[in-house]
Parts: sequence; C-alpha cells; structure tokens
Amino acid sequence: MSRKCGSNKLVAYVKLTRPQNGIMMFIAVLVGVLFSESRFMTASQAPLAFVTAFSLNGSSMAINDYFDRHVDAVNSPSRPIPSGAVSPKSAVIFSFVLGALGLVAAAFTSYICLAFATLAYASAILYNSLVKTSGLPGNMLVSFNVVAPFIYGSLMSDGTVGAKVFIFALLAFLANTGREVIKGISDVEGDALRGVRSVARSMGERSAAILGAALYVSAVCLSPLPYILGYVSFLYIPIVLVCDAGFIYSSISIIRSPSKENAINVKNQSLVWMLIALASFIAGGFL
Repeated sequence: MSRKCGSNKLVAYVKLTRPQNGIMMFIAVLVGVLFSESRFMTASQAPLAFVTAFSLNGSSMAINDYFDRHVDAVNSPSRPIPSGAVSPKSAVIFSFVLGALGLVAAAFTSYICLAFATLAYASAILYNSLVKTSGLPGNMLVSFNVVAPFIYGSLMSDGTVGAKVFIFALLAFLANTGREVIKGISDVEGDALRGVRSVARSMGERSAAILGAALYVSAVCLSPLPYILGYVSFLYIPIVLVCDAGFIYSSISIIRSPSKENAINVKNQSLVWMLIALASFIAGGFL
C-alpha cells in the first residue's frame, strides 16, 4: 500500500510540472539555436538547456497551481493541489527547488543565459503572484514566457537575438495571446473567485472570442514572412499552411460559439496548431 501511495505521490508531482510543456520549451530553445546566426551549441550546453527549460517551466507551473488552488477547486478539481495529492506548502517548496535547479543550469551555460533565465523566471513569478488578475496584460506576460525559450536559444548560440528569432517569437506571441484570451472564456466561473479581470469577464465572452480570433488571424497573416524574408526553405510552406488552416478554423468556431465548452475545445486545438507551427519552423530551418 505504501509503495502505491509513493508512486501516486510521484505521479502527482510530475503532473504539477506539466512535463509536456517543459519538453516543448526545450524544443523551442533548440529552434532558437536553429534560427540563430551561428547555430552553435556545445555538447554540454544541450543537457544544461534541457534542465533550465524543464525546471523553470515546472517551477512556474507548480507556483501557478499554488496561487490558483482555490480557482482550480472550481475549474480543475482533479489537479494535484485541489485533489489533495500535493499540499500547498509542498508545492511551494517543490517550485523553489526546481527554480533553483534551472537557474544553476543557466549559470553553467553563460552569464547572459543566466541573466535572461532570471528575467523570464521572475516574470513568471510576477505573473502568478500579481499580474494574472490584470487580464490582458497578464495574458501577454504569459506569452512572453512562452517565447522566452526561442530567445534563450539565440542568446545561448550568438549572445544576441537576431531578426529570424524575433519573427518566429512574434508569431508565437500572437498565437499564444489569442489562446490565453480564449482560455479566459472557459475559466470565467473560477476566475471570479480570484478577481481575474479577463477579457471574457470584463467585456463578455463574445468580445473575448473576437479578440482571440483576431490574434490568431494576425499570426496567420504574418506567417508567410519567414519565407518571404528568406529565413526558411519552401518546406516551411505546406506545413505552416496546415497550421494556418487550423487557426482559421478555430477562429471561426469560437466566434460562432463563444461557450465554455467550445472555448475548451479551441484552447486544446490551438496547442495542436502551435505544435504544427513549431514543426514548420524546424522543417523550414533545416533546409
């Protein structure tokens, strides 16, 4: 029985880190390297980058669940903290340990990587503790943290951020901000408990749907830029077209039905479109 309880506890802590997000963050770091000018990464930098991306993501996810524990009790009662699998105090300690581990790995990479990792991590803590209730500014801060791995990869490779990485970061920023705005439609009930001034709560679900869709479409409209500017090969085009079609479909869907249930569907769909977009960056960048 104790072995089973220990296993369940371990699974709960793993869930707290959102491991799939951590892996995506590391892939985004590699994309940042791919679109840097030198495309240089040493054998030791790769595992250090993974530890930084995975640990800082896990830390921010854990602290997010700590601050959102009352909201999650309504919106997502099966999550580790509201379900009782992990105590709030343990989640904070776990978050602190992961954060320290990620920053130490960044320090062993380079001073500029440590500086940027600290900035990104501080912004994640600031979002979870104070800015989340602001609504749209909070959505934009989340998106900054989503694109931070692209920038980190470029800094690790070149020590600076070039135009190529900036363009891809912009596309990801717009798409993710749209997702965050639409996510607010599904979280209206729980957000009311914490006083989150989401677009959906302050302006209504339909306004949130229109704004979220507009951000999706703006990313679609800018998606040809990497090819036009010569940053990627033709292989980028067919893959990104699938992504663009998905975002357009989701935009039409959420405007037609800005309901909680459909917002959840669109939010989940957008993760798929963003993964396809990431694949298009990688495929186009290699050739």
